Amino acid sequence: MTAEKIKINSLVPPTWNRLKVNDITVELPTGSAAGMTDQGLKTGEAKPADWQMDTGCGAELSAFLEKNGTKPVLVANDGDKLVSIKKTYTENAADIICFEAKEGQTVNILTDVTSDENTEGTAVLQVLLKAEKGAKINLAQIVRPGKGMKIVNDIGSVAAEGAQINIVQVFMDGSDISAGCRTALKGEEAATENHVGLVRTNGQTLDMNYVAKHLAKTTKADINVTGALSKNARKTFRGTIDFVKGCTGSDGKESENMLLLDDTIVNKTVPLILCTEETVAGSHGATIGKPAEDILFYMTSRGITRERAVEILERASLEAAANKIENAEAKEYVLGIIAGKYADE
Repeated sequence: MTAEKIKINSLVPPTWNRLKVNDITVELPTGSAAGMTDQGLKTGEAKPADWQMDTGCGAELSAFLEKNGTKPVLVANDGDKLVSIKKTYTENAADIICFEAKEGQTVNILTDVTSDENTEGTAVLQVLLKAEKGAKINLAQIVRPGKGMKIVNDIGSVAAEGAQINIVQVFMDGSDISAGCRTALKGEEAATENHVGLVRTNGQTLDMNYVAKHLAKTTKADINVTGALSKNARKTFRGTIDFVKGCTGSDGKESENMLLLDDTIVNKTVPLILCTEETVAGSHGATIGKPAEDILFYMTSRGITRERAVEILERASLEAAANKIENAEAKEYVLGIIAGKYADE
């Protein structure tokens, strides 16, 4: 199978290239099979022209998927009942799945992607969301590939007047992950929240590009990332709040809390606020550093090994995000996976 190199997660506008954070290049296999919707889901036609939208990973990924022959699939929903999609990858794969919340409707979605330890390859999952007037979409994702499966997880979403899109993601386990998320707040009083929990260790990488674009009056966005890095992990987070002229009264926030658990990791954070409108409120902040020694001392003095103390801090980073999941069934599922992961170690 042949492969193609493309650029994703591009920072707009680019910054000083010496920092090497403007974008990343990934190698994606051509001819990858679709696989997310082979689980008895109710699906319908999604006309590509109706689902063209900007995503976090960017236009080159969308063009690659189109050239690859990956067709968007509209997944039906049954009121606010949880739509659950769970996939264990056994080969290279590429999917585009679309969800639409009609006026005043609430749609709850859970995606869980993983792979066994013997599978090597790359999987691309692109999720497209549309929330009409007064609608709400709650998307919970857990991404936990095995050691040989690289994951590209891409989101594009559009919120109409008074709509809300809440996205909670948990990134964990054995291989490299690239993640993008872009939300266009097109209607007045539209809102979005992004909560991300991550753990990277043993040389794993995570490259992220998150954008909230304020296009209408009194829109709100909140991007929050919490995580822990150790043992040669590499993480890059680009977070952009984009205030477009005409979005008077809008409010955009971005924050990051990152624990650096040893001296071997590389952590890059690029907070960015773009503004062509005067009457807006934008803020960003980052708390990045080692855990306080007095906390570790307190834990070890009560019989907890330092290694176990680090695991407790990692688990807390993931649970901080998972507890933001609004749907009770999805929250219980994700918290259960996190608990199972750390109960075995």
